[in-house]
Amino acid sequence: MSKQQLVFFYINIASSGLSLVPFVISIINFTKIDLILKPIFWLVVINVTVEILSFVFLQLNFSNKYMLHYFTVVEFGLISLFYSFFLKDYFKPLLIYLLIPVFLLAAIIDYKVYGLSSSYNFSSSVECILLIFYSLFFFYYVLKNLIFENLLSTPVFWINTAVLFYFSGNLILFVFSNYMAVIDPLKLAILWSVIHTFFNLLYNVFLSIGFWKTRVK
Repeated sequence: MSKQQLVFFYINIASSGLSLVPFVISIINFTKIDLILKPIFWLVVINVTVEILSFVFLQLNFSNKYMLHYFTVVEFGLISLFYSFFLKDYFKPLLIYLLIPVFLLAAIIDYKVYGLSSSYNFSSSVECILLIFYSLFFFYYVLKNLIFENLLSTPVFWINTAVLFYFSGNLILFVFSNYMAVIDPLKLAILWSVIHTFFNLLYNVFLSIGFWKTRVK
C-alpha cells in the first residue's frame, strides 16, 4: 500500500469512526427518544453496523459496494419516515408518501443499468435532491409558522440541519463519482477523503447534538 493509499485509508477509517459518536449518545438517551426520532435512531444503528461490516470486508478483500446500494434505500426510507412523523402533526405529508415510490423506481432503474458493482449510483443523487428538498421545506414551514419557541433547543432542528449539510455538501460528489472513478480515480479518492469526510463530520456532530437535546424538557 502506497503512502497516498495509506493516508486515504486512515482518513476513511476516521470518517467511519465518527458514526460511533451519535450511536453512543443515542444509546445513552434511548429512553428519551420519541417516535419522531426513532427512524433516525435506527438509521444510526444500521450505519454503525454497515461501517463495521465494510471494515471487515475490506480486511478480507471482499467488495462492500452492494451494501452501499442497499444502505442508500434504507437511509432514504428512514429519513423520509422522520419527516413524515414530524409533519403529520400539522398536516398529511402526502408528497413524502408519493416521493418514496419515485425514489424506489430510481433505485430499480439504477440497479438495472449499473448493477450493484458501481462505486456510487444514480439513486444516491436522487436521494440527495429529495432530502435537500425535505430539509429546506422543514425550515420554511417551522420558521413561517413559529412552531417552536426556542428552535435551537429542539432535537429535530439539529437532525434536519445534519441532513441538509450532509446531502447538499455531497450532492456534486455523488453525481459525478462514477464519471470520475473512470476518468481520474486518484482525484476522486482525494475529493472523497476531503469533501465527504468534512460533511460526514458535520453530519455526525449535528446528529449527536440532536440526540443530546432529547434531554431538554
